[in-house]
This record gives sequence, structure tokens and C-alpha cells, in this order.
Amino acid sequence: MKPIIQFVFHLVTPLILGKTVGKLSTRSAPRQYKKLKQPPFAPPRKIFAPMWTFLYLTMGLAHALVNRKGDRKASRLFKVHLLINYTWSFLFFRLRKRQLAVVNSIMIWVTMYAVLLKFFKVSRLAGIILLSYTLWTTFAAYLTLGSWYLNRAK
Repeated sequence: MKPIIQFVFHLVTPLILGKTVGKLSTRSAPRQYKKLKQPPFAPPRKIFAPMWTFLYLTMGLAHALVNRKGDRKASRLFKVHLLINYTWSFLFFRLRKRQLAVVNSIMIWVTMYAVLLKFFKVSRLAGIILLSYTLWTTFAAYLTLGSWYLNRAK
């Protein structure tokens, strides 16, 4: 595969897969989100689609930069992290297993932190690019935990 095609592939893959997973797992998400008690600082639901578009593109960019350096371990770790990330929507919205979604959020954060450290070692720029996603995963874990706690009787 030509380097530019490979770069673009790694750039857009998280976004395409994220959008696909989102469509398959969150059809009732707007209704569910509206019905759930939310923790303080929960954003309006309309924020999530543009935010995830931005985050998936930045994740793809960071991965493309790391992939260019040829670090297969970092690339595999990132792919494992993405798989864990993609399961959150199924757990929270599709299966309504919010307690499991809390556990998944912790797994997302732990693997994100490992990816961040690895990416920083391989490419400082890739690590810097992932900082916004790292902040978001922290906030998302808070939202998941808060939502589960406030709605645990349901």
C-alpha cells in the first residue's frame, strides 16, 4: 500500500468504524439519554456526534503517525483499545448494562493511558494529539459512572 493511502486509511478507519458501531448500537440513544438522570456537567446530547467525529479523527491521525514509524506493538495496543472503546455503546445503550459500561469505561481509560504513554515514546506529536481524547475519556468515565449511579434503580 502506498504511504499516503496507508496514512489516510489509518486516519479515517476509527471514524468509519466508530460511526458504524454508533449506528448499530445507539438507535434509541437520544430517547434514552433524555430519560436518564444526568450527573452535573453532562453536555447536551447534540454535543456527542461532533465531539466523537473530532476525537476519532485525532485518534486516527495519532495512529497514522505512529504507524508511519513502524511500531507494531503500539499499533496493536491502539487497536485493542479501539475494540474496548467500541463496546461501550453496545453495553450502555443497546444492552442497557450500565454497570458493565462503568467497568468498560475504566478499561477504556486504562488502555487509553497505556496507548498515550506508548504513542508519546514513538511520536511526541502523536502523544500530544491524543491528549484531548485522554481528557474526554476521563470525562466520559465520570458521565458513565454518574449516569449509572443516578439511574441504578431503573
